[in-house]
Amino acid sequence: MSDSIKVAVRLRKPSNLESDSFLVAHVQSDTSIDIQSNKKDEHKRFVFDHCATYSDDVETDQEQFYSLLAREYLLHALDGYNTCIFAYGQTGSGKSHTMSGTTLNPGIVPRMCQELFEVRNLYELSDDQVHPQFSIKCSYFEIYNESVRDLLGGCRCKVRERADKTTFVEGLKEFDVFEVDQILAYLNQGNSRRVVGATHVNEQSSRSHAIFTIQIEQRETTPLGHILERKSSIKLIDLAGSERANASKTTGEHLKEGSNINRSLSTLGRVISMLAKSKRPILIPYRDAALTWVLKESLGGNSKTCMIACVSPCDYEETMSTIRYATLARSVRTSARLNSHELSDGREQVQVLRSQLEELQKALSQVENHRAIGDKMEKINLTNQFLELRIEREQSLAAKYYDQWIEAADSRDKLMQLMGGIVTSVQGAQVAGTREKMQLLKGRFIEFGSKIEANCSDIQSTVKVLNSNQSALLPKATDESH
Repeated sequence: MSDSIKVAVRLRKPSNLESDSFLVAHVQSDTSIDIQSNKKDEHKRFVFDHCATYSDDVETDQEQFYSLLAREYLLHALDGYNTCIFAYGQTGSGKSHTMSGTTLNPGIVPRMCQELFEVRNLYELSDDQVHPQFSIKCSYFEIYNESVRDLLGGCRCKVRERADKTTFVEGLKEFDVFEVDQILAYLNQGNSRRVVGATHVNEQSSRSHAIFTIQIEQRETTPLGHILERKSSIKLIDLAGSERANASKTTGEHLKEGSNINRSLSTLGRVISMLAKSKRPILIPYRDAALTWVLKESLGGNSKTCMIACVSPCDYEETMSTIRYATLARSVRTSARLNSHELSDGREQVQVLRSQLEELQKALSQVENHRAIGDKMEKINLTNQFLELRIEREQSLAAKYYDQWIEAADSRDKLMQLMGGIVTSVQGAQVAGTREKMQLLKGRFIEFGSKIEANCSDIQSTVKVLNSNQSALLPKATDESH
């Protein structure tokens, strides 16, 4: 959904020091304001979405300004849109008074927190069975001298970019809030830690950009059991005021703070100027300042954004500078989209239906309590009877199985004894047969040995005879040779 940044101009009431000064700004209607440098010059008329002047009743002014401008953005957030409201203007122009206000005359931030919890309580107290379940978180940080500091957690953070090109503050702590007093306590705690300082123009000049964020998550179960989830965020920003060194008469550390403030606001002006062009450039210098890097989505992305231009009634140069910013911002278009979707996970639907079934069962048991108790007692008795019969049957079967096991054990022992006797008898018979065979073999061996000895003696006698015959023949052979 394409939507232009809504711009509202709020004219501050002249202070006591400005009571005799010439008033350069006059609100002519709910949508127009006239600027005039001096009495002789002609006035210049500028038209915006809303213009608010001042009255003697501060409480009424605060209430009317919130009702006409800021309440709309709370309703957008409840519908599921991201919203952003930031106050811009010179130092001492009433930005903090517009956004935070005082305890007696609260500004936009505390009033929006109050109404948010009033809406949540109305839903919870309604008789309608189908209403959203709220989850609310808050965070608060400041940008001081181009560094991001968590006002609730007390640590330094860094601005990072996600894969989808949106930015977030890494290390920023978010706190769950359940009552309006809790969120207001966090708001006051952050305001007390914010850097402020006195200048010639403003005794309580904000020296940092403060960003208070409310995260809202709503879950609603339709009559068909579908879960509808809406997520949205509300950014409420009190920017540090632009200032000129010669007018604010700052030196030292305050001069450095003012230089960083002006540089970040100058980057904001360049970003707004580029976004306001009909042909938006591809490269927009969001990264040149921490403020524009944090506000990337709020200035040109998924957000419904409102700029409150706070102007001073007596400073022509600063008032005209603020009006030029506001005029450019009206031409910037954002692409806000509804952050609502139906959960497709069937397990969650089953869980919801199961919880509803349990609630119905509880209600039914409360209506028919006595009958339910009687039925339960009857079921318990039947169950006990069944268990007793089953136990008796199992005990009888166990006794029967034990007797059968004893009989089988006796039969096994008898069989083992019988097998042992058989083995012993077989072994005895085998030993007796072996002995007889050994005796027979021994006799044959002796007989064979005697035969061998007889043969040996015959051979020896024959050898002797041969030897004797040979010795008798040898001398006769010798004589014949001679």
